[in-house]
Amino acid sequence: LVFDVAERPIYSVTRDENKVFITLKPSERRTNAMVAGSLEKKGPSVVVLKSRKGLYEPADRLVKRTVRIISPTHTQFKIQRVQMGGEAVSPEKDERSDDLVVGQTRYVGRRISLDFQQADITNILRLIAEVSGFNIVVGEGVKSKVTMKLVSVPWDQALEMLLKMNGLGMIRQGSIVWVDSLANIAKQQDEEARAKDSKTKAEELVDRVFYIRNLQAQELMTSLRQNLSPRGLMQFNAGSNALIVRDTETKLGIIRQLVEGLDLEVPQVQIEARIVQADTVYARGLGIQWGFQAGNRTPTDFFALSNLTGPFSQIAGTGSSTIDRNFLVNLPAQVGGLPAVPSIGWTFGKLGGDFALDMRLSAGELLGLSKVIAAPKITTLDKREAKISQGESIPFQTTSLQGTQTTFVDANLELNVTPQITSRDPKEESKRILMRVRATRNAVGARSNPAGPSIDRREATTQVIVRDGETMVIGGVFVDTQGNNVQGVPYLSRMPVLGWLFKNKSETVSKQELLIFLTPSIIKT
Repeated sequence: LVFDVAERPIYSVTRDENKVFITLKPSERRTNAMVAGSLEKKGPSVVVLKSRKGLYEPADRLVKRTVRIISPTHTQFKIQRVQMGGEAVSPEKDERSDDLVVGQTRYVGRRISLDFQQADITNILRLIAEVSGFNIVVGEGVKSKVTMKLVSVPWDQALEMLLKMNGLGMIRQGSIVWVDSLANIAKQQDEEARAKDSKTKAEELVDRVFYIRNLQAQELMTSLRQNLSPRGLMQFNAGSNALIVRDTETKLGIIRQLVEGLDLEVPQVQIEARIVQADTVYARGLGIQWGFQAGNRTPTDFFALSNLTGPFSQIAGTGSSTIDRNFLVNLPAQVGGLPAVPSIGWTFGKLGGDFALDMRLSAGELLGLSKVIAAPKITTLDKREAKISQGESIPFQTTSLQGTQTTFVDANLELNVTPQITSRDPKEESKRILMRVRATRNAVGARSNPAGPSIDRREATTQVIVRDGETMVIGGVFVDTQGNNVQGVPYLSRMPVLGWLFKNKSETVSKQELLIFLTPSIIKT
């Protein structure tokens, strides 16, 4: 389709499945559009706009209304628009609007194709305005010719590239885009800033008091001071926890909004900890003691069994003689934790004889189970550190040139925690709580030295995120100790069966387990 017009009109070309819609609108000079002819082709349709400057039609032949031309075509076609005379080549509009991401910038405009040679940049901006739907205002600094060819690019990317290559900038206000040179834009912004500054300086200063309910006024003042004008002044009163501000009404409005946004009620968090320590001890031992004695005995002497009260007790007879307990093999059972091991003994002899055999078997078993549960509980504000401690201080004595000094070491249960609610969205059903935790359980140890007893330390330091009301295990220590000891006479204790007459044996199994549980809960107010 070829249109021969007196002046370049305002036009648009759109397409459907099998039709092309060409709309010609009266230009600002109200030129007449003359349709040279229309052709129905089976191939691609070409629209040529020929500009004839200086050629005007009589006033009675000017077109005063919009003309729309419909040209049927095939489904697969391509629109190419050319302007004769070496001036502008208008863009091909593509209905696709796929997003394009370049680096950190996302372009979402409708894709278009541009092919221009020495075209006036103002005309290109008018075409982009038609495609984008924005109102573009062109400043005085926009004067240049452009040669470019872009195929299927978003219009916003094309506009950005067009401005960069010509040293231009833009300011968008709603649906209006102002395009001008960077110098003019900077000048305009400076003038606006100076005008705003002058207006601020001309405003009257007003005093206002802001009462802070949930925060410390001194802490809040540090954050708000940077929002004051050069003439503004801010002070705090610790007694009433208030901010005293002198500034313009505009700045006071900003301060008020910031105070309302920052002075929020600080939620409280209750942390319940359970420190569980379980110790299990199992020990057993088997031993033997035996010996013999020979000597002259009178017929009236005899031996008898007696109650045995200890490993080295004496067996007394009813006669005038006793047997001393100097055992030949003295290997009684040893069980750690038992002060005395149960035993049974026999004395063998012949009445009136000169020989006696004394034997004692000892065996013991120990099973111990201890469980310690500590449940410290503490409540604190959000993002505030809390500490709870319970225990005792153990004195230690040290000797130096200055004399004897006493130092105290804590053996206690301590919990340090700083909670932080990660979200304050009221719509969120289950909030998450970030906790910085340090749990310590120190106790007096079993070993001792001249300076004082030892201290057994158990500590866990970590950061965890837990949902409101849920319980989490933040630490666990499991110690399993096994011991197997054999004492005996060299060589003889290794004989099969008979070796038990020359040795004792003890076994020990010890298990220690430490677990730390934490349960944070947001207190509802």
